[in-house]
Amino acid sequence: MRSLPLPLPLLGAVLIVAATLPEGAAAKWTAVNPNVVVVQQVGRFAVIVYDLAHSAGLTYVGVARGETEEAVGGGTIYRLVVAAAKADGSRAQYECLVWGVPGSSLSTWKLRRFRKIAIA
Repeated sequence: MRSLPLPLPLLGAVLIVAATLPEGAAAKWTAVNPNVVVVQQVGRFAVIVYDLAHSAGLTYVGVARGETEEAVGGGTIYRLVVAAAKADGSRAQYECLVWGVPGSSLSTWKLRRFRKIAIA
């Protein structure tokens, strides 16, 4: 299968857009206080959504640490380490990535990642 080159006008438009992006447009993560109410709510949301989707039997315990970043196109991305417990009392930490707009309806929030992490 042969790839076709980009048409010249399209290539020019891509170059113009790339040239007009502000310098340092890379996202920047900012540490958050894990005890702030909105951070706790985001952590609880992540555990509940994951548990509902996977029937994992997890119960939210708390947020250990986290950081946020402004999302391209609006909203905030939360990267949190949350603690959760199973019914047998065992606990583990999970890294989660949640996108949402603080103050918006629950239906706009999205759990992007939820994975168990090894504790060093």
